[in-house]
Amino acid sequence: MNMYRKVTLALFGFLTWYFSHRARHKERILMIEKGLYTEKDKLKIKISWLKLGIVSLGLGCGVLLIGLLAKNGLLKGPGSIPIGILVITGAISLIIANFIDRR
Repeated sequence: MNMYRKVTLALFGFLTWYFSHRARHKERILMIEKGLYTEKDKLKIKISWLKLGIVSLGLGCGVLLIGLLAKNGLLKGPGSIPIGILVITGAISLIIANFIDRR
């Protein structure tokens, strides 16, 4: 990857973060002015990060399982088997995240 691509990618990532952060800040300020913002809204943001972490962990376990099966020579089927493993582990992690979110 040459230097121009890295700089472009870094600039794009920063601008994406900046404008999304700015939009959330403006929305939060408007909610505070109208009296709609509570401490409960802050908790929702943390729970969504928890969901993201659970889904990432589930997909990571799927990738680990695929790697172990491939290394041991047990993954000798069509190319759709690894995708199926990722979909199943991702779905299980989404179900777990949903149950945790209900609490």
